[in-house]
Amino acid sequence: MNAAAESSALLSPAVLSKIGDLDLLSLHVVDGFLSGKHRSTHKGGCFEFAEHRPYTPGDETRLIDWRVFAKSDRYYVKQFDEETNLQALMVIDASGSMQFGMKDLSKLDYARTACACLSRLLLRQRDAVGLALFDSKLRQFIPPRSNASHLQPLLQALIRVSAGGDASLSNDLHDIAKRLKRRGLIVIFSDCFGDLDRLSTALHRLRLRGHDVLVFHTMAPEERTFPFSRWSRFECLEVGGFHVDLDPAVVRRRYLERLDDFLRELQRVCAKTGCDYVPLSTDADLGDVLAHYLSRRAARFKR
Repeated sequence: MNAAAESSALLSPAVLSKIGDLDLLSLHVVDGFLSGKHRSTHKGGCFEFAEHRPYTPGDETRLIDWRVFAKSDRYYVKQFDEETNLQALMVIDASGSMQFGMKDLSKLDYARTACACLSRLLLRQRDAVGLALFDSKLRQFIPPRSNASHLQPLLQALIRVSAGGDASLSNDLHDIAKRLKRRGLIVIFSDCFGDLDRLSTALHRLRLRGHDVLVFHTMAPEERTFPFSRWSRFECLEVGGFHVDLDPAVVRRRYLERLDDFLRELQRVCAKTGCDYVPLSTDADLGDVLAHYLSRRAARFKR
């Protein structure tokens, strides 16, 4: 599959058709404002230089960079990002456990599609979108930009990413927080497997910095129901070579009890830190899930 086809696959028409008329709004006061969409700390416009582009007839001459003209004898126009736009960062867990998926998409594939569609939605709002990919460390960081052409580098990074390595969500959230100059919206796609106490601390710090945080908890249906019946080998996707052979019937009850405890604790952590918790199951219609969430979020924004 070529790059154009892979990009089109991530930007699922079925999903976009269901969320295309909706907005992803910030519920908290952030350093962002555009046409009244987001609650903002700014009273007026403020702009940050983004890049140059060649001058075309009709451009305002006041935007011509005369210093560049003096060096190149060509006219270039300055382009700016509005610092008062919402700044959003998509954070994707690309650790080994996100590789899991049996009948449906892997958790990473499902998260990539959700991320691509929400990124396009935000850019359509003329908000700035960035991307962070991580496993045991931060693999790639693309700073937020609001120009429409910025969607392509985001899609290319999503196409190239593959699942592997240990998870370190809490550590990477600390690293990400240091890179963001302004408070904004942080959207996390992860199965959140790991130390929930450390995750709670990391989410709390993001909220103290003023960020609006969404946790899209991405899991496969088999992880939630444990439908296995035959004697099976279970391999760890994060620690190479580690596996265990067992009869699923013997451990099913205990596994589901521990999973319920984990899910309740994760939801409690999100509620305690003031983060949105959104469960994603890879067998669910992504368009319906996102549309339902965005509609509920917009209703809360209007209160």
